[in-house]
Amino acid sequence: MLRSVGRQASRLRGCRIAQTGAIARVSAQRFQSSKLNTTPTEIYTKISDSTDPQRNAFFQYTWGSWMKNDAVERKRRETRFSIEGVSTVLEDLAKLAGESKNLDKNGTPVLKAPTELNDGTTVLTNNLVSDLIGDVSNNQSLLIKSIASIHEGKHNRIYKITLSTGKDLVLRIPYPLEQQYTTSLVVKSEVATLDFLNLKLGLNVPKVVAYGYDRDNALKSPFILMEYVEGDLLMKQWDPLVQEGSEAGEAQSKLKSVLDPVADFQEKLLSITFNQFGSLYFAKDIEQAPSSPYEGETNPLLQNRWKIGPTTERIYHKGKYQLTKKHLTPHLGPWDKSKPLELISSVAGVQLESLRHRLSLSEAGSSNVIENVELLKSQIATYEHLQTISQKLLNPVSKSISNVEELFKPRLFAPDLDPLNVIISSKTGKPVFVDFENTSIKPFILSSHPPFVAYQGAKVYDLEEDIPGFAEMDEVEKQQYQFMHYKTRNERLWEVGLNERRHDLIAVASPHIKVLKSAYLQALDSKSDKDYLYVEGAIVQLQAMWDAYVANGLVNTEESEFPIKYTAEYLDQHQQELEDFQLEAVSTPFAATGGWVPQDMFVTLKEQGIIVEDENGNFKIETEKALEQDEEEKKQFEEAEKQEEEAKKQN
Repeated sequence: MLRSVGRQASRLRGCRIAQTGAIARVSAQRFQSSKLNTTPTEIYTKISDSTDPQRNAFFQYTWGSWMKNDAVERKRRETRFSIEGVSTVLEDLAKLAGESKNLDKNGTPVLKAPTELNDGTTVLTNNLVSDLIGDVSNNQSLLIKSIASIHEGKHNRIYKITLSTGKDLVLRIPYPLEQQYTTSLVVKSEVATLDFLNLKLGLNVPKVVAYGYDRDNALKSPFILMEYVEGDLLMKQWDPLVQEGSEAGEAQSKLKSVLDPVADFQEKLLSITFNQFGSLYFAKDIEQAPSSPYEGETNPLLQNRWKIGPTTERIYHKGKYQLTKKHLTPHLGPWDKSKPLELISSVAGVQLESLRHRLSLSEAGSSNVIENVELLKSQIATYEHLQTISQKLLNPVSKSISNVEELFKPRLFAPDLDPLNVIISSKTGKPVFVDFENTSIKPFILSSHPPFVAYQGAKVYDLEEDIPGFAEMDEVEKQQYQFMHYKTRNERLWEVGLNERRHDLIAVASPHIKVLKSAYLQALDSKSDKDYLYVEGAIVQLQAMWDAYVANGLVNTEESEFPIKYTAEYLDQHQQELEDFQLEAVSTPFAATGGWVPQDMFVTLKEQGIIVEDENGNFKIETEKALEQDEEEKKQFEEAEKQEEEAKKQN
């Protein structure tokens, strides 16, 4: 059966397919508001009928709406794949999964090279063991009992497949947001990275049983079929604004219960240095001439298993769907380990390639979107500045940077290292780390803190000492400074943990290093066209300190003159545009999410008349309604506080 159901508050929605009786059910109502408490209507359809329109809900995006171009954005996130193809792959897995072939006499999985099937699917036969897929000995079939959609993320949709053996697997389908070439690189690299983390580093990550990196396979879609891990997210324990309790160190202890597992995992990631910069792949999956990814491998079964190929870091393909393989390849590496600054140049290069291509199409009248030509030209100017300064930003042999050689060595960097991507296994009680999409090999000095602890605002280490008159401030002002204090504290605790584990790399936390690489990190974090203003701002900030950085050998040049010549007019204009953009961001609802609104919130706000549809089919905020709602909620909050005070007095 196939079933699509809505769940409230948590925004978890599921679609379910069950093979029993060859019948499928799809919910006609793909969303259930947390305030409506309605039950989804279920519609039945035959699973064998792939043309039945009722099946569409199983593939359609349901977790949010966009204020602009909602229909287009939803369409871009449909994850259509062949359900019958899943059955075909499972049949092939059953044939390959004889226990006697995959376990040695001691019951240990036998390590084999990935096996590519005729349809283009690749199978990791060493993971076809009963713990993952159940007992398929004696020619027992491996059938689908049900498929349920359990998560719709930023880049992938996650389905849970329950097998006839009683085991569960995860089927991950990437959204077709990018062109096939870059999607194939991302899938191939993530699978190889998971394999490396498991076999080489012994880390707790899901095991992959099969994958397809393009549409030429039984599922007719890129996919990863992997181990399902039952448990709660580590994020449930994360309380970043926890206040200090009556016992000394109580808050730190609570924070470290989340920070420590992530820091321990990162320590393992940093334990191996590689021979190139790029990303990991299975040897069979890259075109480059084979070379050893790292030195000192003594296990002959691992020696030729992985190679280093083009980087899959997100900046190189996000929003680059208009660029072909020919356009992208020169910017993706891999790069020699003696040229770490090439990574900064390549980011500027790929951004310029994309922007110039968009500008060319727009000026020729060939673009399928309406472009802001002046905005494109401004972005091009900024990334030309970044390219100009890229080879000078950091000195790989600086005597002023502690352990500089270690900081520039190629190491694994996982950008999504976050408690949101850590599951505390209900089976083992241990943390299992998931989501290694876009993992790359780069210098640790060019990495960033995990997003959940990173903080770029003003540092407040002690409220009483750092903020004069804090005790006399009103509650609103206090809360603002307390927020800054908590964010500062959390980042500092992360850096303390790094220092304890890898003291040789702690120079990455130097304020000067952070300033020098800020433009590069701002480029990596760009989410919209106007974010170029932050990149330019970070370059401008360097100008004031450049003489000191040259004198101390922190930058890769002996020329004290700043490499970019700014006019006063240009700087004034940039500052004004940056302030306007920041004002626009804080005053525009959902600007931080690119106009995306969680579906439960969207439905509620639309019902209240706060979100309304305009004449172009887009949505906008009805300001007066929103203010009325804010005022009503404020009154309710104040009333609740009064009632709580009265209850305290009575007790």
